[in-house]
Amino acid sequence: MNKQFLKRLTEAHSWLGLIISGLLFIVFFMGSISLFRSEIYLWSVLPHHTPAQGEVLSPSEIMTLAIKDRPFNAKEHLTLVSPTAEMPFYKVYVDIVLPEDATTDIDYVSLLMDPVSGEILAHVDDFYLADFIYQLHYNLNIPNGGYIIGFVTLFFFFALISGIFIHARKLFRQFFLYRTNEGKRDQLLTMHNVIGVMTLPFTLMYAITGLIFNLVIIYQIAFALVLYKGDQQALLSDAGYTQQMPEWLDEPQDTSAEVDTLVAQHIAAFGQPPRVIRAYNYGDSSALLHMFGNESGKFVSPVEQVFTLDGGETLFSRAPETPNTMTTGRIVLSTLHFGDYAGTDLRLIYLLLGMGVCVLIVSGNLLWAEKRTQQRKSSPKSIALVNSMTLGSTMGVIFATAMAFLFERVVPLGVVGRDELMMSSFVASLGLYLVLAWFVSDKRKMLFISLIATACILLTTILADWVLFHEQIVMALNAGFMAVAGVQVGLAITVILFITVAFSLIAKQKAGVPDSGYSPELNKSLADEGLTQS
Repeated sequence: MNKQFLKRLTEAHSWLGLIISGLLFIVFFMGSISLFRSEIYLWSVLPHHTPAQGEVLSPSEIMTLAIKDRPFNAKEHLTLVSPTAEMPFYKVYVDIVLPEDATTDIDYVSLLMDPVSGEILAHVDDFYLADFIYQLHYNLNIPNGGYIIGFVTLFFFFALISGIFIHARKLFRQFFLYRTNEGKRDQLLTMHNVIGVMTLPFTLMYAITGLIFNLVIIYQIAFALVLYKGDQQALLSDAGYTQQMPEWLDEPQDTSAEVDTLVAQHIAAFGQPPRVIRAYNYGDSSALLHMFGNESGKFVSPVEQVFTLDGGETLFSRAPETPNTMTTGRIVLSTLHFGDYAGTDLRLIYLLLGMGVCVLIVSGNLLWAEKRTQQRKSSPKSIALVNSMTLGSTMGVIFATAMAFLFERVVPLGVVGRDELMMSSFVASLGLYLVLAWFVSDKRKMLFISLIATACILLTTILADWVLFHEQIVMALNAGFMAVAGVQVGLAITVILFITVAFSLIAKQKAGVPDSGYSPELNKSLADEGLTQS
């Protein structure tokens, strides 16, 4: 490969990685945590509400309780998300008729319901932390944020490919080479390379699936214009998207028994309850039941069926024996992306790999700054800006996330705008940290303080759990719900890790660890590839 081309590719790789590093860190850090969003949601809920023990109510009984004494808009939807081992509550979304003087345009209510007693415990969004973290992962919780993340993923994909070309010659020969006794830049470069190679299959999978998920609308427009000649409905039909629009007949009819019968048929045929049950025109003779699920024991086996509730006629059926290629492919990518095709052990591996990519991002930025420091014409202001940006967009995000966890636990459930307080704590903490990262010149000292402060916040969160809800937590553990304890263990491990890293930084500073730049061996290696530093 031409050395000049390789040098330019290296520059492009460095600059592009630097530009997207802040947002990319948020994507991977929040995405890694979101692998356990069900556990985080239960950690938020269980101290307030522990599911009753006993026989689970049928879907029709839950529907009846959900719409009772509500201005239910029967011409729209009534959606149930079935309880699972990971989420032992019904989530019910009821479309309502807004009064003429309504001050909001939200025309539905989201209910968290006990599957045994049928009691309405809270609104789904009353416990917003898990969804907030997840939305930061894929759209930054801002309008059109998904497109921003899509383009960040596109640039990340280029950075991965360029990194492969840059290190192709010595990808395997120096894979196990780690220069622990050399200069700081040696160690940063080796760390960056080794983590990059070890996580490569993982990062490629995420780059490709993230591109498809976040920029799918662009692909959809292109396909609709080119292949389907503007017929977007035909595209959606071939892609497996079904839309039900039954005509309202205004003929009241009790179809609750039919709902339970159809759900029972689904369980008998596919081995488990449907994941989502959606009723259209519920209570009218034109009512339809739309069910989504999977066949038990299969890696990817999407099931989608639509029935009339007056007579049980099948209007649409997609089962594993009659798959839609587009739908199956989309679900395969989604399953790989979320790592939910195995147990907790796989998600822990995904978590470690995701955090490894976070280290990859930080080491890349530090490597850029170290490289510029050694150049004669480098700008101290630009280096200071990169260091401040790196610290603010990484440690600042971690610190703000810890604050969000604390607010989720200590803010009482009945407080109006509880979810907004939690979000405000994140935004305010991150904003304050970014300002401090810019003005504080001693970045090592600030990092030490930040690690200790974050550890203290997480430790306070764990203590608040037991001080405020020790009886409820013990009750949940006795009932077999381990989510609260699992999240506490994760927070405790993070506390230990942060304290260990913080004091190792101080120990290195007191020991006066020298920064000798690149070793002679590495300088020769760089010279061989035409990448000698200025």
